[in-house]
Amino acid sequence: MAYTIKWTDTAKKDFIGIIDFLITNWSKKSAKKFENTVNKQLYLISKMPKIFPKTEARKNIRRCIVVKQVSMYYKIESDNEIIVIRFLDNRKNPNQLTNILNKT
Repeated sequence: MAYTIKWTDTAKKDFIGIIDFLITNWSKKSAKKFENTVNKQLYLISKMPKIFPKTEARKNIRRCIVVKQVSMYYKIESDNEIIVIRFLDNRKNPNQLTNILNKT
């Protein structure tokens, strides 16, 4: 049984920000490639929600590296629901991760 994927408003804003950045600084093709990669990862997560490791910051949140520069954070909310929490830049200070994830 596939899990339902839901996004927080913050995750939606993060995602749109990344897409806008890619279109502005790279190309529409790069933005589409990123979007397709996210969709492929979400498909995997919907089929196998525990495929990616739990974070050290919060044990109920899992981290999926979408591309080298960006990770997607999600949690298994119930027996059939996944919540996408954030998309974060992997180049940021890892010590800030705990503070960012605790705000969700």
